[in-house]
Amino acid sequence: MNKEDLHKKEGPTKMKKCIIAIFLVLLLSACSNEAKIEKLEEERDDLIRQGNYLEATEVQKEINGIVSGDEYERDPNPKETAEKRYQSRFEDLEFSNTKVNYNSITGDLTGEITNNGNKTLDGYFSVYFFDKNGTIVNDYMTHIPEGGINPGETKYFSIPINKFDYSYYEFQGETIIEN
Repeated sequence: MNKEDLHKKEGPTKMKKCIIAIFLVLLLSACSNEAKIEKLEEERDDLIRQGNYLEATEVQKEINGIVSGDEYERDPNPKETAEKRYQSRFEDLEFSNTKVNYNSITGDLTGEITNNGNKTLDGYFSVYFFDKNGTIVNDYMTHIPEGGINPGETKYFSIPINKFDYSYYEFQGETIIEN
């Protein structure tokens, strides 16, 4: 066997070894990530059981980062960040001329919404229907009309609803934010 034949024979063997080495590195990396994800999932589930949902969300973001190959650094104080970012501006909204109109089994809750604040607002608001004992019997959520409401602006809204018995209704909006 001459040198060329020997080289041809060794070439594929070296290539196979290189492929096997790469495969093993990837396999070990995947196993390491899988173990890390498993540990993080346990941490997330413990946080959820304790009612620490914002912290659990941060752990889930870290898990998502590992899965997608990105690094994620947890927010050290997610509650404070959420309060700053998502402080509801619902108190700046005024609901007026509201009424429920039924056609047979369906209908609409209509009215006007006015932004009494100094910032453009967007988000979702809910209407909760209560019985005479103050128990919620139905609720509906809808988006502020036309993607937001400017300071001083009044917009008409209409929420499709089903016919049911209730005593009174109230508006709430935890997700009204500056646009």
